[in-house]
Amino acid sequence: MTGTITLTLLDLRFFAHHGWYEEETRQGQTFLVNAWISYAEPTTNITELSTTIDYTEIHSILVDQMNRPRKLLEELTQSILDEIRSRFTQVNHIKLQIEKLAPPVPGFNGRLGITLERRY
Repeated sequence: MTGTITLTLLDLRFFAHHGWYEEETRQGQTFLVNAWISYAEPTTNITELSTTIDYTEIHSILVDQMNRPRKLLEELTQSILDEIRSRFTQVNHIKLQIEKLAPPVPGFNGRLGITLERRY
């Protein structure tokens, strides 16, 4: 019997220059990223990194993508999911959440962001 393995990268903080408004792209801000990446458990025991997904490679994708300024978080999350899936075809489910910790919204006291979830 096989199950599903979910790799989690949680509470990652990135300083980046994403945003629709000029001040966001000029000044930058801190983003919080959470990722859940699922794939079928192999039929044999996992004893080698080559038989699983290396979380350091997922982290590298996140770092690379977060360093490429985008106007919209939707575009950013779509790009991240596309890259993860293209590099790891065994992935069958990805959920990615990106939040702005200090959004430039007058009177707003909290976080805002988006979550994109795809099943393959």
